[in-house]
Amino acid sequence: MKKIFNRLAVLGAVALLWAVSGCSSQKQPLDPSAPTVVTLWHAYNAYAKVEFDKCIETFNDTVGKEKGIIVDAYGYGASDELDEALYGSANQVIGSDPLPDLFTAYPDSAYRLDQIAPLMDLRNYFSEEDLAKYRPEFLQDGIWEEDGARKMLPIAKSTELLFVNETEYSRFARATGADPAELSTWEGLAKTAEAYYQWSGGKPFLGMNSYNDFALLSAVQLGREPYRPENGSVVFDYPQEVAKRVWDVYYVPHLMGWYRSETFNQDGIKSGNLAAYIGSSAGAGYFPEDVIVSGAESYPIECTVRPYPTFEGRAELMTQRGANLCGFASDEAHEVAAAEFMKWFTDPEQNAAFAVSTGYIPVEREAFSSLPELLKYVRPEDNNLAVEKSVAAAFEAMETKEFYVKRSFENSYSANQLFGDSLSQKVNLDLEELRLRVESGEKEEAVLADFLSEENFRSWYAGLTAKMSEVLAGEEHEE
Repeated sequence: MKKIFNRLAVLGAVALLWAVSGCSSQKQPLDPSAPTVVTLWHAYNAYAKVEFDKCIETFNDTVGKEKGIIVDAYGYGASDELDEALYGSANQVIGSDPLPDLFTAYPDSAYRLDQIAPLMDLRNYFSEEDLAKYRPEFLQDGIWEEDGARKMLPIAKSTELLFVNETEYSRFARATGADPAELSTWEGLAKTAEAYYQWSGGKPFLGMNSYNDFALLSAVQLGREPYRPENGSVVFDYPQEVAKRVWDVYYVPHLMGWYRSETFNQDGIKSGNLAAYIGSSAGAGYFPEDVIVSGAESYPIECTVRPYPTFEGRAELMTQRGANLCGFASDEAHEVAAAEFMKWFTDPEQNAAFAVSTGYIPVEREAFSSLPELLKYVRPEDNNLAVEKSVAAAFEAMETKEFYVKRSFENSYSANQLFGDSLSQKVNLDLEELRLRVESGEKEEAVLADFLSEENFRSWYAGLTAKMSEVLAGEEHEE
């Protein structure tokens, strides 16, 4: 509760100042002489938090002051931390804070909360004309009910892209004749990484950020939606042949050393230990401008940005990420005030500047009328070329490819966590066991043969399908 109380004095002073300043009265539910305070929890951090706070301040000083709204924002360190706080508050866990009026969330988290503490239906405050301004695939995230209730509003989006140290890749391609076109498919990436591993003397080529949607999207790219409605529930539909193709382009390259994935794969580029990584467009500004070999030796590198890979001959589906803004159902004044802020923040005038300057994608159609107009918001202190190429790649993808929309349903929060982590956890456990067995004297080739066997794949697959069935049935599962 302390963070709520610590700000009450400030908010009271602001409200009193407005009242004393003689703001003209307005019809209820909003009254400038007695402003409605809208609490907002979000998970933006670093520069994104700075820019978001600036937007809040601008709103409070302009539209908010005119209409009688004060937005009071509090930032959590990460989305997982915010999810935990919201879930605890919704369940009225002892020691938790009161629920905010607005919060940022991904679809699964918002859906889970809606089952406990109902969310605002935005149709009450956004006309069809209002909603038509947004990219339809971004809006689709927040439609869960059969009646089309809209529970989330997109505010800034990102997508996964392939970032390449072009300086290093060009050296490799000139020496080996590697074809850049192969970087567009998962099979081609694995083939390229194997060749690079051999050419470089054992260095991994690619890293994949652990938080991406690879598990779900790879299945859909192969033509199989893993969550299938059946008799009023949802079942896990992930055929073995689909899982094997995913295994071959993710597990096998990691075990062979062709891929090495860390939390921050940009560090691998900076040290020269990676040549490429798949990561969020929102992180483009962190792509290194130099490779630092040692404290006394470094050299500049060039970045190229490519679309998210697909499987050979399969659908060119892209990820869409980035939080949405949701509001808990409450009284009329707070809902109206929340909707006013949502409209203001997603207007292209504010939204394009916030989104692009922080590496995200704006959400209204109007913002995509001109790539040069978007690029003018790139921050000069970032790696400008990497950010511009990322924005351009995302812009092109939005015009030529299809963005996958995840479905939210009962237990989807837990199901997606399990599905998304299963293969990466398997990689980490087996790499550690590989290291220990080799250190104990076993031959690496023999140990690798065990891990790359059909038996190992089938064991992982059987365990995954059993666990997923339990989670989708609402059963608690312990590792």
